[in-house]
Amino acid sequence: MIFRDFEGREIPVVTDLMQVTAEQIAQMYTARWQIEVFSHWIKQHLNVATLLGAIENALLT
Repeated sequence: MIFRDFEGREIPVVTDLMQVTAEQIAQMYTARWQIEVFSHWIKQHLNVATLLGAIENALLT
């Protein structure tokens, strides 16, 4: 699949999710990147080496 960014550049996307559009995949990557940035911020500012837990309450604790 090919996705065009806001500046018109083509971004090739390799996936096996054939039922979603390139735009939806780009949105998924954007959401995932925001989670990664937030995770990094927490580790850096709260001096947490690893985040443990798979549920929302684990993060809130």
